[in-house]
Amino acid sequence: MKANLSKIMFMNTFMVGIMMSISSNNWILIWCGLEISMISFIPLMVSKKIISAESSIKYFIVQSVSSSLLMLGMLIMIMKGGYNYDYMVKSSLLMKMGVAPFHNWILTVIEGLKPHMMFIMLTINKVAPITIMSYMLSSMILLICLNALMASIMSINQNSVKKLLTYSSIMNMSFVLIIIKLNLMWTVYFLLYSILLLMMTILMINFKIIYMNQIIMTNNKMSSNILIWMIMLSMGGMPPLVGFSIKYMVLQVMINTKMYLTLSIMILASLIMMMVYLRLTFISMMNSSLSLKLVSYNMKYSSTMMLIMNFSLIPMIFLMKLLN
Repeated sequence: MKANLSKIMFMNTFMVGIMMSISSNNWILIWCGLEISMISFIPLMVSKKIISAESSIKYFIVQSVSSSLLMLGMLIMIMKGGYNYDYMVKSSLLMKMGVAPFHNWILTVIEGLKPHMMFIMLTINKVAPITIMSYMLSSMILLICLNALMASIMSINQNSVKKLLTYSSIMNMSFVLIIIKLNLMWTVYFLLYSILLLMMTILMINFKIIYMNQIIMTNNKMSSNILIWMIMLSMGGMPPLVGFSIKYMVLQVMINTKMYLTLSIMILASLIMMMVYLRLTFISMMNSSLSLKLVSYNMKYSSTMMLIMNFSLIPMIFLMKLLN
């Protein structure tokens, strides 16, 4: 297979733009880095699907509006007037991340993307806005609670796996925003969640999963079904999987800072999201025949590694103690 040099170049400039935004101490250079990453990401979105062109245009329009809002906030900041530029800058960054209530665009864009591009948009593409958001001083408790509840409630009625993963990403951004002042902790949370999302993306590509009923009615081996269920339960935060350990890390910080009301709302939102994954898992198990359940199976090396990573709760508990 020939290497697509254009895509390699655009991917390199995309990463350069993100690194430029993260490492700059100048607002103009931060804005330039965001623009470079945006322009580089749009050609990567284009595929043979007709809807991919529509997704690219929507992504360009939304990112252009958010960049204009960011530039306007920066100009007001330079003018040093009596205006509250903080809300403008924060709104533009939240729009770039696709966090509620600015999340509707990402649901329409994600449908026209391939699974690997969906993974990049939900993980790598959010690194620069999150890092810039950590520089802001104002609190976002109300917005975080709204984001978590809206994402968890809207995920109940979804049939598309892409949209479910998008709502899961939006909900997990609430946990990231709570600990955004603790650089090491939000980096660990975001990294581990990205690994779980990468596992799910690989399974989507291998088994050609697009809709929920394909997971339920699949004729895959029992080992493959168990792997899908384990990763989905880990993303939902089922103990003793690794997805629970990173959420427990955030909840412990919230208890130490006495954010009890926010803690209750976040737990409620997580339980709603967990209900969606458990419902899907139980229906899949019910549809599996008894003979298929009793059959012994041989797991591949990659499947074994994914399960081991999900079950690695004990090292994560030690890591949480070190971070505290």
